[in-house]
Amino acid sequence: MSGAATFFSLITGLVVIGAGGFDFTDPPKTVQLMRRLGYRYGFHRFLGLVKILGGLGLLIGLAITPIGILAALGLCIYFVLAVRAHARLGDPGQESIPAAALFMLSALSLLTIILS
Repeated sequence: MSGAATFFSLITGLVVIGAGGFDFTDPPKTVQLMRRLGYRYGFHRFLGLVKILGGLGLLIGLAITPIGILAALGLCIYFVLAVRAHARLGDPGQESIPAAALFMLSALSLLTIILS
């Protein structure tokens, strides 16, 4: 694995694990967003678990490349859907910046893993 792939996988994995852990603290904006999307209370914790597992997959992927590829691909899909959810609700563009940034990190991880 190249240095760039290692760097992006490590950074993305740690950031996504932190973001997933944050979902377990019941952040008011996230709870409100889930309610606006029509999901039941607590669904954000499931999404937090998905993020944590994706981040762990990236870290495991440092040793087992196919797992890293699948984790990065899954996170790309997750964050595209998150941006889409904000757009569907008509949120201002600034509300989707975190999801878009995490998509970019996930995409960079995926691309550098594949190209290494």
